[in-house]
Amino acid sequence: MTRQTAIEELGGASPLPVGVRCPECGYDLRGSTSDRCPECGFRTEVLRTRESLIPWSHRDQLGLFRAYWKTVLVACRHPRRFSYEMARPVSYADSQSFRWLTALHAYLPILIGSLIWCAFKAAYWGPLDDGIWWLLGSLQVWTMLMAALLPGLASYFFQAKKLSVEQQYRAVALSYYAWAPLAWTPLLLPIFCATLLAWGSRSNADLVLLSAVVALYCTILLLSTAITGRFMVLYLLPRGTTGMLRGMLLILCEVGLGLFLLLVPLSVFYLAVIISSLS
Repeated sequence: MTRQTAIEELGGASPLPVGVRCPECGYDLRGSTSDRCPECGFRTEVLRTRESLIPWSHRDQLGLFRAYWKTVLVACRHPRRFSYEMARPVSYADSQSFRWLTALHAYLPILIGSLIWCAFKAAYWGPLDDGIWWLLGSLQVWTMLMAALLPGLASYFFQAKKLSVEQQYRAVALSYYAWAPLAWTPLLLPIFCATLLAWGSRSNADLVLLSAVVALYCTILLLSTAITGRFMVLYLLPRGTTGMLRGMLLILCEVGLGLFLLLVPLSVFYLAVIISSLS
C-alpha cells in the first residue's frame, strides 16, 4: 500500500507534489496534507483536483467560442488562477492552440484595417503607388513575426532551476495563456473606421491616422502581453527577487524584440522608395 493510498483510506488529503506553492502568499506546499495553507489560510481543495480549471481545456463541453472567451477573461482579470494548474498535468497542445488562435485575433486588425484603408484611399486619392503596397505588405510580415516569435521568447523565462523538469514544462505551457489580452485588439477596427470616415478625407490625414493606429497597436501588443506575462512569472515561479527580475527582464526583452522586428517593415518601405525613385 502506497503512502497516498493509506492517507486517503484514513480520510486525509493526499500530499501536494513538489513545486506547488500557495497562490496567495507563495508558501511552499509540497507534501502538505492540510486543507489550508499554514501561512495564510488559503483553501487547498482547488490545488488537489485532478481536472484542469482552464476553460479552454473543456472546449468540447463548453463550445469553442465560450471556452475561448472565458479563458481570455480569466487570464486578463485573474492571471493568478493559472498557478493552480502547477499542481496537475497541463496540456501543451491546448496552450499552443490557444496561442495561435489568439495570434489570429492579433493579426486580423492589421489585415482588415489595411484593406479598409486601401479602399478608402483609392476612393479619395486614386490608385496607390508601389511604396504604399510594400509598406502594407511588410506590416503583415511584421505582425506574423511578432505573433510567432514573442511567445517563444517569453517561454524561456518560465524555466527556473528551483522547479523540477515537469514543473518547468507546466510553467512553459501556461505561459502561452499570457497572450490572452491580444484577443481584444479587433476592437481597434471600429475606432479606426469611425476616425477614418471623420478625418481621412482631409489632405494626408489618412496616412497619419494609419500610422497612429499602428503605433497604438504596437503599444497594446507589447505592454499588455508583457505585463500579463510578468504577473504570470510571479505566480508560476518561486517568489522573491529572482521572480521580480525575471518579470522585469521579460518586459524589456519583449519590447526590445518588438522594436527590433519593427525595423523589418521600415527597411522594406525604405528600400521600396529607393527602388521606385530609381525606376
